[in-house]
Amino acid sequence: MALEREFFIGIDFGGTYVKYALFSGDDRAILFKDKAPSKADQPQDVIFAGLYDIIDELLEKAQQQGGTVVAIGMGSPGAIDFDQGKLIGSTPNIPSFTNADIRGKLSSRYDLPVWVDNDANLMALAESREGAAKGATNVIALTLGTGIGGGIIIDSEVYRGSFFAGAEIGHMSINLEGPPCNCGGKGCIERYASATAMVHNYRTKLRGHALKVPEEINTILIFDEAENGQQEAIDTIDETCRYLGAALANLVNIFNPEYIVLGGGVSEAGQPFMDQISKEMHRVAMPASAKDVKIVHAQLGNDAGIIGAMRLAFDHYEKMQK
Repeated sequence: MALEREFFIGIDFGGTYVKYALFSGDDRAILFKDKAPSKADQPQDVIFAGLYDIIDELLEKAQQQGGTVVAIGMGSPGAIDFDQGKLIGSTPNIPSFTNADIRGKLSSRYDLPVWVDNDANLMALAESREGAAKGATNVIALTLGTGIGGGIIIDSEVYRGSFFAGAEIGHMSINLEGPPCNCGGKGCIERYASATAMVHNYRTKLRGHALKVPEEINTILIFDEAENGQQEAIDTIDETCRYLGAALANLVNIFNPEYIVLGGGVSEAGQPFMDQISKEMHRVAMPASAKDVKIVHAQLGNDAGIIGAMRLAFDHYEKMQK
């Protein structure tokens, strides 16, 4: 009699969508994936009802594939008490999810082991297990988008901090006299090198030189204008690389990782942008700390969250079996 196949569920819960997938336990391959509205503006019970619908769908898919789901992994914005599987306090854009007992609700409903972590932590885990830094034991991953998120892998394990609020890389200050940040600090790297910051910086330069300011500005436009030789765009990119280089130098001096993985929209600007960041990082960092560090593009794209959630469940389920 053949053994029943084991499957894992990975869920990436965001402010707009919930992305979810069913994975094979044999090779961690995606068997099915989809997304649904996260209903982030609804009460908590409505949000959980949507999650139940998703898990019910995946359980049915597993049965159709001749197997059973053995564990669930989920990523969420915000600080997560990893031991309890609960959100610590609130998370931006999802007001009703404050203190949500994610593991408690899911595990009691489905009688399955459930692991929950911060979404940026899971992006770092995914890239270190299945992506750009596969096989590396010490990795730092950053997402460069509207804000800057990050995750840290030390000795192949996610570093969460003593109270599960570590790795807030976007809120590392590079200027104590800098602009105020939403976190309450000043001069955070997010205020200098995120997509939002790049757009603000570029718009300021155009106005300062009495140039026409486009109605819609994004990082794609800035990189395109730099390609066309516009000095304001070139200066904006150069400054962004200097800021990122300074931030990465701090991280390299402290953690000395094998890889720094950059994901998110800003990182998709191309290899010259990555090379310029690397050059700035090496210029500022201690030579011994930075000598062998590789700065690479994230490989997993929009699937990083669900793959990270799956690997979280897979890794901890494997430990349970030993």
